[in-house]
Amino acid sequence: MAISNVMTSSLLSASSAMKQVRAQEGIKKQMEGKAGVLKAEIKQDSGRGGDTAKKEEELAAVEKKATDIGNMQMNQMAEMNKNMNEASKADAEEQKRAEKLEEQREKKRAERKEHLEELQEKIAESTVSVDGAEVAVISSPDAKSGEVHLDEVIAPTSAAEVKTASTGSVTVDVKV
Repeated sequence: MAISNVMTSSLLSASSAMKQVRAQEGIKKQMEGKAGVLKAEIKQDSGRGGDTAKKEEELAAVEKKATDIGNMQMNQMAEMNKNMNEASKADAEEQKRAEKLEEQREKKRAERKEHLEELQEKIAESTVSVDGAEVAVISSPDAKSGEVHLDEVIAPTSAAEVKTASTGSVTVDVKV
């Protein structure tokens, strides 16, 4: 089973989204590390009786950025999951359409083959008049050329009645 264009596109998009999520994860870890350092500095400064207001503001901003990045990652992952599910459904529908189309083609081939076999049977059972001579078809059309081979004279003819002209793709063997 081949991967459809829809699924291929979705996989490429998901790969790109995953690269973005990994890059964001790196930034988020940096923010969390910075937040850890700020928390330690705030604890140390407050133990010494120093002013921690600026560091607490910076800590809040860093934690907010880390939280925002986490939310953005979750949104991207949810969107990627939604797109993959939609692509999977579209891929399944495309596979069904392809299978149905192949079934229709196969049915047409079978119908054509049956029709050809019927025609070959009719030809094999018939007689044809070629320049006044009654000729029976005693063999099937040639598989490669499709030419019908006529080779038995039912009504005797004289050499004068036999003409060398033939039309179409009919091969005539004349016994004189």
